[in-house]
This record gives sequence, structure tokens and C-alpha cells, in this order.
Amino acid sequence: MAAMTGDAATVTRPPELTVVVVLTYLSAIASIVLGVLLILARYAVPESDGAARAVVTIAGAIVVLIGFMIVSVASGIARGDRKARVLATVLIGLAGLVSLISLVLNPDDLWTQLIGVLINGAVIVVMWTGRARRFFARTSA
Repeated sequence: MAAMTGDAATVTRPPELTVVVVLTYLSAIASIVLGVLLILARYAVPESDGAARAVVTIAGAIVVLIGFMIVSVASGIARGDRKARVLATVLIGLAGLVSLISLVLNPDDLWTQLIGVLINGAVIVVMWTGRARRFFARTSA
């Protein structure tokens, strides 16, 4: 997969890693949307106390922040940056955990959350196996 250009070898990104980058962006967008919905959910129950609203707002803000952090590491994944892969694994894992918690708290949203968990899991598995693993091994030290 290495093509020689002058003195340096360039490593071609495998197609499945390109799919992972796209899915990583989708995961980030889903996290941002979920976080915004959590923030807006504080207004769903008008009689709730201030502490409950603050907790929901803070949780939503954290989920939005995780989503933006996932966006920021997606380009690192595309370049083959090993640190970006580790950070993306942690962040996508956290997003998956939030989806699982949301699934437990709101079973009516089963399919949406389940699809999110499966996509997050697939992204992590593909980043750490096969040609993608070899791509990261041959790029940045």
C-alpha cells in the first residue's frame, strides 16, 4: 500500500478507514444533537426543581462537548495519527456509554440508541483491526 514519491514513502489510507472517518463524524453529530436535546429537555417538565434542571443542562453540555471533541479528532484519524485514534476510541466509547445510559433511562428510544451503540462499536473495532491497524502502525510515530 505504500507508494514512493521522491525520498519519502506515502501510505495510502485504506477504504474502511475512510468509512470510519465518516462514521466518526456521524457519531459526533449524533452526540451533539443528543446533547442539545438533553439541554432542551430541562424545559419538558415545568415543575422540576432547579437542581434537576442544572444536572440535565450540565449533562447535555458535556455530551455536546464530547461530540465536538470527536469532530476534532476525526481529521487526525484520517491522517493516521495514533494519538487521535486512542482519543477517538475513548471519546466514542464515552458517547456509546451515554447512548447505553440513555437507552436504560428511556427504553422508548430503543432503535435509535441501539443503532448509535452499534455504529460506535463498529467504528472502534475497525480502527483497531485489519488494514486500519496496519495503516496506523506505518504512519506517525
